[in-house]
Amino acid sequence: MINNKEKELNSGDIVHLFWTGGWDSTFRLLQLIFLEKAQVQPHYIIRGEPSSGQEVQTIIKIRKKLRRNFPKIAELLLPVKFIDVRSLPENKKIAERHEKLTTTQKVNSQYLHLAKYCYQENLQDVELSILKRDSGFLEDDLLFGKFSFPLLGKTKKEIAEISLENGWMDLMKLTRFCRRPKKGKACGLCGPCSDAVEAGMGWRLPLRARLIANLQLPFRKYWRNNYKKQGKGLLKYIPTLLKNRY
Repeated sequence: MINNKEKELNSGDIVHLFWTGGWDSTFRLLQLIFLEKAQVQPHYIIRGEPSSGQEVQTIIKIRKKLRRNFPKIAELLLPVKFIDVRSLPENKKIAERHEKLTTTQKVNSQYLHLAKYCYQENLQDVELSILKRDSGFLEDDLLFGKFSFPLLGKTKKEIAEISLENGWMDLMKLTRFCRRPKKGKACGLCGPCSDAVEAGMGWRLPLRARLIANLQLPFRKYWRNNYKKQGKGLLKYIPTLLKNRY
């Protein structure tokens, strides 16, 4: 069963949160420290992707701005725990479950790494900032049983409205989302760029990237809605082509 209930926090409680410096996880971080006055222990898995360096830089920028503008609130944010994905031990059970789930639906490998980390560190109810309720795989207790999902059902636009109301937008504008940034700017072609445009958040992309994202959005939708066809015919070559170009 998906755990997306609000926690009843007591004084001294520490909330564990996977924080990438992205829009959703940064919003949840700000909710916790500003509104719930909770101590937050952020975790970040270093996977060596093109976006990893920019995500770490973003985390540092946000921390610095919090310390400068909200020093008391910033005390609630504990030092980030950075974990190299290569240091995670194998976990045969969850690896097999992940492989089984991917035969019928797209389940990003990052969830396998996050689950392995939680089992290794014996962590429970670590917050994952996922918005979409249609991710049926979240019901799997073995792979996702260590997580909670407090933002399920919210939209990126709602997050923007709440951030404006609370005066967080300067911090939120520091966040990053692109999976394959080019010279520090959003590419417009990756999934997160498409998600931003589809969610009405296209203003976050440079003009060129926004145009690319809009043009390829129909194909992106087809690609996601036909997961079982991705490994067949000409479609199976597309990930390699995109990886080499972006």
